[in-house]
Amino acid sequence: MQRAVEHPARVKEVVISTFDRYPNPDDVLAMLRQYRFDQYKWTAVTTLCISFKSDYDIDDGDKEEDGEWIPDESFAALSAFLVEHLPCVDTLWMDDNRCRRVGPRNVLSNYVADRLDRLSKMFLRFAYMPAFGVKTLPPHITHLTLTVHSAYDFIDIPRIMAPMLRSLMLSSIPLSHLWDKFSGSGTVEFTELRLLDLTFHVPYRSIPSGKTEDDLMWERYHKENTDGPDGKPLSYVDPKTDNYKGNTKLKTISVKERTPKYTVLKSDKRPRFPKLQHLQLNLYPGRIRDFLRDIPLPQLLTLRISADLVAFKGLRLTGLDSLQSSNICYYSESKLRESPHANRFLAKAFAQPPTLRKLTINTSSKCRLRPPPTLSCTGIRRLKLTAQISYADLPALLRQLPVLEYLDLQRALFVDPPPLTHTAEGMAQHFLALGDKTPVSTSLVKFVPDVLCRNATDEVVFYNIFMLIARVPSLRELKMFSFYSTQFIRELLPLFKIPELSKLIRHLASLECKE
Repeated sequence: MQRAVEHPARVKEVVISTFDRYPNPDDVLAMLRQYRFDQYKWTAVTTLCISFKSDYDIDDGDKEEDGEWIPDESFAALSAFLVEHLPCVDTLWMDDNRCRRVGPRNVLSNYVADRLDRLSKMFLRFAYMPAFGVKTLPPHITHLTLTVHSAYDFIDIPRIMAPMLRSLMLSSIPLSHLWDKFSGSGTVEFTELRLLDLTFHVPYRSIPSGKTEDDLMWERYHKENTDGPDGKPLSYVDPKTDNYKGNTKLKTISVKERTPKYTVLKSDKRPRFPKLQHLQLNLYPGRIRDFLRDIPLPQLLTLRISADLVAFKGLRLTGLDSLQSSNICYYSESKLRESPHANRFLAKAFAQPPTLRKLTINTSSKCRLRPPPTLSCTGIRRLKLTAQISYADLPALLRQLPVLEYLDLQRALFVDPPPLTHTAEGMAQHFLALGDKTPVSTSLVKFVPDVLCRNATDEVVFYNIFMLIARVPSLRELKMFSFYSTQFIRELLPLFKIPELSKLIRHLASLECKE
């Protein structure tokens, strides 16, 4: 801070940060004056970062309402001070981490309202949804990021009529009537929007008025209510089914209610994105194909989708003529009963256009998955695959990717080696005796596999990796990961240096293994 005061004309960005448990705006204001911040006009500063963080738990047992012991005048004074001495700020970063009672949650209402006519970029990160203090955001905003980390809170943004908006990132948003906040006379026109990043909010249980989620958990585990029929509490866990038998006043939301139909507007008009290039959908609860009907797929450059496996039903990743990067991820609680669906998901992920250069696939299935027999995304150069596919299926997959240069493979299944490969001589003889020793890839340069299988010995891991890289003459770098023990790594690495075997992988220039 002292160095910044000596050269105010050179300062482009001001950062105000504190790790106090309950940051007091009066203390922040005193600190700024102590460092003679108010002696200058910071006309060159265009970016203001306010970061109030806490290393304490959110719920500390204190029952006071948010900020009730800090007067509103304190927040107003800090806001007026910042507006006066930072007259040219047009970019605002705010981060309150886990301080839910004070901090940017309250400063926001004052500073944003006072500075709203000049702000064009706002990046706001909160633990709980703050109050904006305004009904409509100005039309000159170009970048808006609003992140809320509470699992039981969703954002309630003002109406946004911003034709110049270029980047929009929202979290914890409700699915129904999403675009009504951006509509004027029933129309939604994102004229300049390039980036759209949405993380959705899906409530799993409604909380009755006057109660919190902590109250609900207390009733569940401590069974305080004992006035139910047959002497059973009104809230208890059934020992036979391990299901929660809640109070009748608590409504458990069904699966259909958790995955509502996509409603774009209360009117029949649809949003338009004439310049959209980057789309990210996280925790999407509905059918993705319904959402993508409003997206200009031929002009997308990057696509990222994270959702439950059911959300991908009926999805066809076609028409993405300009797509260069794709990240497709599904999560599911029933990982053992979804083999056909997961295989169809894998086939859809590999059915993207040949213009694709970078592909990331993440599956949570515990069943063995098989790569599709034919791929359309043959132009991939970087592939990160997290799926339980077998090393026996990798050669067929690599042969269909003629320009692949980087492969990151996680959770792959190892093949049991034959008995004669337990020695170095047997391993070499086994490889030389293979009927088909044609290269499986002539473009792969770097291979990053994990060795996280607890049931696999170092000989099993070495056999699977060696039999693959020996048939990849273009490979130059091998980087393995293990999170188990240093001893495992010490036993694995020497196997690659056995003379009878090292001559078969002499094309390998770099070998690395990390914990």
